[in-house]
Amino acid sequence: MARKANYEEKIATLQAKITKKQEELKTLKAQLDEVKTKKAQQDYKVLVEYMEQNNLTAEDVLGAIKE
Repeated sequence: MARKANYEEKIATLQAKITKKQEELKTLKAQLDEVKTKKAQQDYKVLVEYMEQNNLTAEDVLGAIKE
């Protein structure tokens, strides 16, 4: 005689796995945003230091970029 599959249990198990993965994904997205923010801050700091060392204003830099 064939075994009856317990579909309700399988469905619940899969939904639990999906929920867990969604939480992991949220955590990873938050970490990604944090790293992107830190990178942007570092890039900005490097830019400002370069501008200060070369006596450049924001207008000078924008003008050079637009040309």
